[in-house]
Amino acid sequence: MSKIENKNLYPYEETPVLKHYSEFDSVYVGLLPFFKLDKEHCDTNSSKKVISIEEAREKDEIIEKIGNHLNVTIYSSNECYPTDEEISQNGKKVTWKEIIQNTKLNDNKDMNKALMTSIGAFKKKLQREDLLDILNQYSDKNNIWHPSEGAFDFFTKSSIFEILKSNGISKVDVEDEFYENKKTINLNELTQNDFCEKIDFKDYYIYDNNQSILFAISWDYFFFFIAINERVFSKESIETKFEGFWADEKSSHLWTWEEGEIDRLLNDKTEIKKKKTSGNTGYNPGLTKSQTKNNRKFNP
Repeated sequence: MSKIENKNLYPYEETPVLKHYSEFDSVYVGLLPFFKLDKEHCDTNSSKKVISIEEAREKDEIIEKIGNHLNVTIYSSNECYPTDEEISQNGKKVTWKEIIQNTKLNDNKDMNKALMTSIGAFKKKLQREDLLDILNQYSDKNNIWHPSEGAFDFFTKSSIFEILKSNGISKVDVEDEFYENKKTINLNELTQNDFCEKIDFKDYYIYDNNQSILFAISWDYFFFFIAINERVFSKESIETKFEGFWADEKSSHLWTWEEGEIDRLLNDKTEIKKKKTSGNTGYNPGLTKSQTKNNRKFNP
């Protein structure tokens, strides 16, 4: 039974992606783009912002149960973040490469660590505030917005539509994270903007009936996977539409980290033990996705 039929469309964190998507020829790690857009009176250019416990209690009753914790950082959605409509009308795509070339960030790994730190997705010992400061200084100065995590953005959805149409794909199936809702989309009946509107932020998987291409994303992350059958989709066509890199035999969901780096940092005894911050789940292969989600709002 195929991964699609078995509803196993995203690999475990440490599983090499080529092994997981073995029914395909190659796997591309796509990077969600930044974008430039002028929007006034916004405190942050990230999809998340830090709020007080009082503000959090107003948003979610469950926060009432946690008491007063002084050493807690709570992240919430940024209501000022531009909509797809605003981005489509006035946004200009900015690549990771452009920002890396103009800052002291070394590579995509540094960039991803900075982005993950910006939304509170790491445990304290994995956070890279130094990298985030570099990123924020450049993005603030140039009116550049960070990508929103865990969802296909407008530019990526547009590129998906274009590459599907150019390769003669007329229908795709779209599924949410937990495979509870599946819809079939006829591309011949839609414009590019129509397609973008139909792909919801909860839609994590897009694939065609012949399993010649699969797009897969996961929550809290700024990258996605594109698995392809090279008899239908060339590597060049993917590279033209999406920024990223091709997975090798060792590449996994944890590509940001060197082998053993996470365990070394988490087990470092030189740092005084502190309480974990809200939303800082870090990478923990011992937790299932649903278990990890339960720890996202508050993790004292």
